[in-house]
Amino acid sequence: MNAAKEQCRSMKSNKSKNELGVFTIYSLFYIFIVAIFSVVIMHFPMPILGASSFTEDVWYVVFIKIVFLFFIPLFIYRRLGHKISDIFKIELNRKICIAVIGCMLLGSLLNSSYLAEINRVVANGDIMTWIQFTVGLLLPLVQAAIPEEIFYRYILQTRLEKAFGSIFGIFFTSLLFASFHFPSRYLLASGGEGYAGDIYSILTGTILPAFVFGIILGYLWRRFRNVWIVIALHYGIDTLPSIASLLHIDR
Repeated sequence: MNAAKEQCRSMKSNKSKNELGVFTIYSLFYIFIVAIFSVVIMHFPMPILGASSFTEDVWYVVFIKIVFLFFIPLFIYRRLGHKISDIFKIELNRKICIAVIGCMLLGSLLNSSYLAEINRVVANGDIMTWIQFTVGLLLPLVQAAIPEEIFYRYILQTRLEKAFGSIFGIFFTSLLFASFHFPSRYLLASGGEGYAGDIYSILTGTILPAFVFGIILGYLWRRFRNVWIVIALHYGIDTLPSIASLLHIDR
């Protein structure tokens, strides 16, 4: 009986290590994918509804995020024997709902400098303005908050923590999370996130903030093990800049 239990534990341990290897390698491969499609965006841009930021480009949203950071990782996750439905199977009670709404509002406050101009443009806009506003409201959820938090926190960080402990898991996941931002910003950024070709501005404008943000998200994931909380905070932070991009508003 003890031998059977030990064998079962050994098999689970090996499975966990194999999964960690697969997803870590994929996270490194993903950085290469981001670089490839960033070059495509440079030469064949397809901005959604004329958005001013490359993060609202068809190539970026559909391929970099939805295909390669959402569908393919979930396909791998499913092939490894997991149920995708388990990711979202979380009991929603009053405290959780308050935490989710609070995180979303807190995230939005961090970019509240956009609010006044967004209000002005929307108040004086036409039907197309409202369409752009709605798309800008939805995009951060489907192309950033959901795919990034499921892959980097729910899938990757959980396995890193199990293998190496919480501190290393949060740190290394945050490093990989920040790193995938580098190719696109180095090739395409122009503004608050840095300037294309200027490594220092990219490091200070994107990589360092993304790393710190990753640490915060990683801690929240470690503390609450609730994917909707980290999705809400991430969505809140990205929403106003996304709307501003669709409405051609600069900070």
